[in-house]
Amino acid sequence: MALLWTWMFNPRFGLINYGLSLISIDGPAWLYDRHWAMPAIILTSVWKDLGFVMVVFLAGLQSIPRDYYEAAALDGANGWERLKSNTLPLLAPTTFFVTIISVIGSFQVFTQVWIMTEGGPSGSTTVLVERIVKHAFSYGEMGYAATISWVLCLIVFAVTMMQHRLQRWSAGYE
Repeated sequence: MALLWTWMFNPRFGLINYGLSLISIDGPAWLYDRHWAMPAIILTSVWKDLGFVMVVFLAGLQSIPRDYYEAAALDGANGWERLKSNTLPLLAPTTFFVTIISVIGSFQVFTQVWIMTEGGPSGSTTVLVERIVKHAFSYGEMGYAATISWVLCLIVFAVTMMQHRLQRWSAGYE
């Protein structure tokens, strides 16, 4: 997947710049420009995870009983009110799960960065896991890499706990 996106972001032969040239826009040198490299990595990561997120939300939507919508319709609620009062609150656990998995995944992006840019240009796509791998296997600094790994673990744990508390506070039910 990362190799395919590397080809698509190629400034001379890539499909993205070709598509932009059809509407008279000169596309950037995506993976070679320090201003565009990280947005390209982010776009690739979003595309990679989008299918999984859609399937999880579809499962969450299908698990909502129809009775809630029928009762809201009988009470005279329109589509927006049913979305706001039924769908979104009942999707809160699914949204929480997707958010946690996405945040953890965003901290662990490695493959796309390593294959597409190796942390460049000028370190603009350097991410934490890529630094861990470089310090451990390129520089032989296993202790430093282990320390960064523990810091990553603590960051993920703190973000997860914060999101858990926000979810419990905003959902209004247990």
